[in-house]
Amino acid sequence: MSSHITDAVVPEGVAGVNPAHPARSGAIILDADAGLVERRREKLAIIGYATSSRDLAPFDDDTYETIGLNQLYRMIPRADFWADLHWNWNEENVEGTDHEGWIRDCGIPVLMTQRRDHLPTSVRFPIEDILVDIGVDYFTSTISLLLGWAIFQKYKEIALYGIDLVVGTEYEVQKASAEFLLGVAHGRGITVRLPPNCSLLRASHRYGYEKEPSWGLTKPSEFSNREVSLIKQRDELLAKLHALDGALHEVSTCEQWASDPAARLKWLSANRGDTMATLATIDGAAQETRFWKEMLTLRSRGADIRMQ
Repeated sequence: MSSHITDAVVPEGVAGVNPAHPARSGAIILDADAGLVERRREKLAIIGYATSSRDLAPFDDDTYETIGLNQLYRMIPRADFWADLHWNWNEENVEGTDHEGWIRDCGIPVLMTQRRDHLPTSVRFPIEDILVDIGVDYFTSTISLLLGWAIFQKYKEIALYGIDLVVGTEYEVQKASAEFLLGVAHGRGITVRLPPNCSLLRASHRYGYEKEPSWGLTKPSEFSNREVSLIKQRDELLAKLHALDGALHEVSTCEQWASDPAARLKWLSANRGDTMATLATIDGAAQETRFWKEMLTLRSRGADIRMQ
């Protein structure tokens, strides 16, 4: 049974996504249980949270359909489809928000792991069909699932905005899968469009042809070596400090030093002060080294980091 969603109005209290946006496509649900929806346009923009390019998405371009995810509806003005592909979709949401209420009232198709009767525009994500179409079960995030869905829907262009995947598990677990699926799309002749400052499908240098860039500073690998050296020095100084503290305690309590401890205490105290000063300097140098290593690492992964 077809479901035309063309007469949506803005639900009371909803900010962000406007289901009555003038550039909306007028989505059609063909079979919510089977996970079938009809695309109305040739191009799809998948939109994520990253502020580096999120606002560059073609919200007012009526040649694109757009899809957002999770609670991003609080931050963008338009979406033709939505996705919340989590088994615990109604947990750990932003405090003070009604995520279930938004999905119930939003008036646009919402891709979910299963259709739910109390959410009238929920659509079961067609994972089985997508696995057959892609041929590889390699989906590590909502972004990779949506890329697989976009390929399955036979869009002729897939654009990504607000998606960088450069930190934490996004980089360690999710990025490779997303880039693999972008490669699948490219191999099928689908136009892949990324904003200029997107970190996906970017490298810091061409292996074998170019040197590791330093951007006018020490290379990331050299910062790593420096950090290891500083940590070693710090550990040695801490050991020395503990020995000095032990000696100070001994001088102040041992009968051997009871008659004339002043000279020994003076020397130990001065030595301890010098050690503490050196330790503070090394701690500062280690913190600075970690900062620059992290900044250069992010830049080497394609993040739009500008060095001052």
